[in-house]
Amino acid sequence: EDINPFAQVEQAPPRPSSKPAVAPAPAVNPVLSNDELFRRQEELERKAQELRRREQELERQQRTGRSGSAGDARPHNWPPIPSFIPIQPCFYQDIEVEIPVQFQRTVTLVYYVFLCYTLALAINVLASFFYVIFGSGPIGILILAIIQILLLSSCSFLFWFRPVYKAFRNDSSFNFMIFFFVLFFHSLFTLVQALGVSQYACGWINGINTFNQSIFASFLMIISAIAFTGSFVGMVFALIRVHRYYRGAGFSLDKACKEFSDGVMADRNVRQASKAAATAATTHAVNQTLQGGRY
Repeated sequence: EDINPFAQVEQAPPRPSSKPAVAPAPAVNPVLSNDELFRRQEELERKAQELRRREQELERQQRTGRSGSAGDARPHNWPPIPSFIPIQPCFYQDIEVEIPVQFQRTVTLVYYVFLCYTLALAINVLASFFYVIFGSGPIGILILAIIQILLLSSCSFLFWFRPVYKAFRNDSSFNFMIFFFVLFFHSLFTLVQALGVSQYACGWINGINTFNQSIFASFLMIISAIAFTGSFVGMVFALIRVHRYYRGAGFSLDKACKEFSDGVMADRNVRQASKAAATAATTHAVNQTLQGGRY
């Protein structure tokens, strides 16, 4: 008979493993939260805007190079004057090119406030004209309205929009201080214009008082008051928004003063004038000393 020698051998039971059991890793949820998706979308939009800005800058530099312009000089494009008028623009201005992406909305907001105020001045001229004709208004309010649109529109651009434009472009604390100082007092004057408490502009008070004399003239004066009110609200909002960035970025009055002194002393004409004044003072002191020793 065939005998199997392993038939009586019992199989040993399996030994338990001495290693601790490892729990399976939880499945990673591939679905992102709404906040994370929104943050990534904003980041992609910022990168796309920066890329478009660089492409536009490169195209402008190429056009400038082909036209024979030297260095980084750009042709002036503001104010936008028609080509048939023999007057050239005074400034180069392009918010998408010169202003960093994160500040473009703020600078655009201030620019729209400037345009709104200029429109209010134009409406004020029209309302003042009809106020004089149909509302028995003084001729002085029309003359003052014409002076204001010629003077305040250009001064607004030069003394508070242009400084905030250069402040964000060059990271300039001194230009921020000019913007805050000028726009604060200008907003107070705009409030007086909106109220119409005097003959400075067609506002709420003199517009309502004209209803009994001319409804049409009063209607135009109310529109002027609405435009000045919107400009005032925009100025206050622009001050708050720019000041929030100003404080968060660590700017201060001391930094503005230092920047102003550095800029003044860096000017060649100022250095020459200072050198000439110092030389004249030294010469005068030496001459007085010699004359005192002689007598």
